[in-house]
Amino acid sequence: MESTFSSPAEAALQREAGAAGVLTPLADLDRVYELERVAGFVRDLECQRVALQFPDQLLGDAGPVAARLEETTGSKMFILGDTAYGSCCVDVLGAEQAGAQALVHFGPACLSPPARPLPVAFVLGQRSVHLELCAKAFEAQNPDPKGPVVLLSEPACAHALEALATLLRPRYLDLLVSSPALPLPVGSCSPEPEPLERFGRRFPLAPGRCLEEYAPQPSGGFFRPVLAPCELEAACNPAWPPSGLAPYLTHYADLLPGSPFHVPLPPPDSELWDTPDVSLITGELRPPPAWKPSNDPGCLALTLRPQLELAESSPAASFLSSRSWQGLQPRLGQTPATGAVSGRRGIAIAYEDEGGS
Repeated sequence: MESTFSSPAEAALQREAGAAGVLTPLADLDRVYELERVAGFVRDLECQRVALQFPDQLLGDAGPVAARLEETTGSKMFILGDTAYGSCCVDVLGAEQAGAQALVHFGPACLSPPARPLPVAFVLGQRSVHLELCAKAFEAQNPDPKGPVVLLSEPACAHALEALATLLRPRYLDLLVSSPALPLPVGSCSPEPEPLERFGRRFPLAPGRCLEEYAPQPSGGFFRPVLAPCELEAACNPAWPPSGLAPYLTHYADLLPGSPFHVPLPPPDSELWDTPDVSLITGELRPPPAWKPSNDPGCLALTLRPQLELAESSPAASFLSSRSWQGLQPRLGQTPATGAVSGRRGIAIAYEDEGGS
């Protein structure tokens, strides 16, 4: 059943590596990749061999980062390759093959614990943010200065939240900056069963799966197209919020009446139905079909479908029926019963009753 919705296993071996990203200036390597924190991680563990795991878009910076870490710590650095498939997970096997005593994972990560005990440090990076352009785009999308505003960001851009909030506070009265989602290092605290039992609601996750697999993904990565309920609602309901503002719902019950996310269909004469559609064949915009209500009672009458007869034509059957002899037929009850008689003996070239020639 899994092969019906996901790609075959052979696709991982035939997948090509992604295009290399933009190289980071050498002066920004320490800030972007947090090399000071990584060097402290290596020194504290006193590791002599450390594996560095980079995704495809960051492989261009792998060489300078490894060289600078070797110069700072004196340890041997190994750059792991062949991580294009599942680069968000820690490649423990590749680190063990290199004999590494620790691993540093750079780039986006699902933060799943490694399958085998190995010290791991996650470096999510610090992406550069153009604060002025971001503030202008934010003000264009949120023109109401009295509405509550919450600033959220991915981990790579969390360093710019306070600076962005400084630019927006003079305009927005009620502004709240989100705190880091992970204030403690991953794996520093063990789960305690007693506090967990006090929560009545539980969220089951399949063990061994990455959290990124539960996130919205384009259906082109699957062997069969996958359509989420909210995507179907967006295609059929013109009143559904645009992309980026609409919630991503995976349960069909959330779209039914009574749910807080339910959006009723607009009336037939609404202007929302006049939005042009994109043809999947030509890729061009096409106007919606004209809809006009009609009071003619004749248009509501059902038309009976004519009875259609199925005609089959077989040249071989027609030729066989036209022949006088159509093969051996049993003709049960149509021939008289006679006793068994002795037939001819011998071989076809010379029977006994024919005599010698």
